[in-house]
Amino acid sequence: MINNIKRLSSNVLFILITVMPAAFAGNVSMLNNLKNTETSQYNTALQHDLSNPNSDSVLSAVVNTTQIIEQIAMSDPVPIMIDQNQPLSLDPSAQPDSSNVPKLDIEQSTHSNTLVNNLTYTEKNRNLAMWNWKATTWNNSPNQFITKIKSKGINQIYLQLFIENQQIEYEEQLINLLDIAFQNGIEIIAVEGAAEMILESGLQNAIERNQIIKQFCQRRINKPCLAGIQYDIEPYLLSDYDQNKDLIWQQWAQAIKKLSESWGGKIEIVVPFWLKDINQSKQIIQYIEPYSLKYIIMVYRTDYELIYDISAKWLSWGDENLHKIVIALENGILSEEFEKYYSYDQTNSEIEEGSNDENSDVNSTDHIVDFTEISFEGKEDELFGMINALTEVFSNWSSFDGFAINGLDVEED
Repeated sequence: MINNIKRLSSNVLFILITVMPAAFAGNVSMLNNLKNTETSQYNTALQHDLSNPNSDSVLSAVVNTTQIIEQIAMSDPVPIMIDQNQPLSLDPSAQPDSSNVPKLDIEQSTHSNTLVNNLTYTEKNRNLAMWNWKATTWNNSPNQFITKIKSKGINQIYLQLFIENQQIEYEEQLINLLDIAFQNGIEIIAVEGAAEMILESGLQNAIERNQIIKQFCQRRINKPCLAGIQYDIEPYLLSDYDQNKDLIWQQWAQAIKKLSESWGGKIEIVVPFWLKDINQSKQIIQYIEPYSLKYIIMVYRTDYELIYDISAKWLSWGDENLHKIVIALENGILSEEFEKYYSYDQTNSEIEEGSNDENSDVNSTDHIVDFTEISFEGKEDELFGMINALTEVFSNWSSFDGFAINGLDVEED
């Protein structure tokens, strides 16, 4: 009965709100599906040079889970030992008791700023976040950058930092950006992520970067700084994922644990919407729970009903487990490799049946959705109309912490 009422009210709201005018367009790439600036398409076979934000992507074969990637040289490296050939233990009894970990007060943690433009909510304000993967969008004119994203209603930025020679690039500009963002009521969260972070050397590299960012924050005591750190590790982009799914997700869970411990607190975690439908999903999610500040769910769909169906399951889970849930939508252009894992219709009956065997998991080709059903592809009027409609509906769940958008146009004019 409750779900029917939610759906009825949401459909009415959707009809009313989506007619509101808006004008936006653009694409921004994601770290795991790095953007080719010439073709405006993500290319998972190209590895971006993180130390140089202006560099072109350089050719690098998709990494196999047994391969080693280049490390950032550190004078005092962090020892990480993972046996790539043995399954990692996910025994809950060997992990911290999540029942003893203080739960965040979901209601009190909601950002208090009033969203502007066409995104205003009557009951209580929700976060509207965006990923930003390019330093060129803000390092020359942080004032213009903040003004532009604020006009879109953004109050949180997931910001990729560039690190070279054990230092954050553009540190002075970053400090300026943090000050301006603070004055405008906008939070900035560092985002890190690459599929290779689950590998031994990749994880060591990630922890070294983690420590550099942490030390930067420690120097900013009582000054505007980063509001936290987020990990967007998408292990299914590794070349041998289809052959080693269980092991790879175990390694992913172990990486989350180690990164949280290195940070000294809970971290934000980006996950695909179908994570709850993989083998050992309960064990994986239970394992990372003590280290998770909030979950950003990549609900990469454009259809109202599909977004609702997928999100409702995660929001209900968030209510039951007192976890904040952010619903992420895509506005960019995806590579075929990335699109592969978001083109299967794992909704409704398939999820209800809980089909997790190899013959009916997320790689089933029985129900393929079109690309236009995955990304809004720059149609920001439709994107924001959808966000408006669903925000009212999703506010019925206390775990709902807002939306995140990948692919907004925030390049300098």
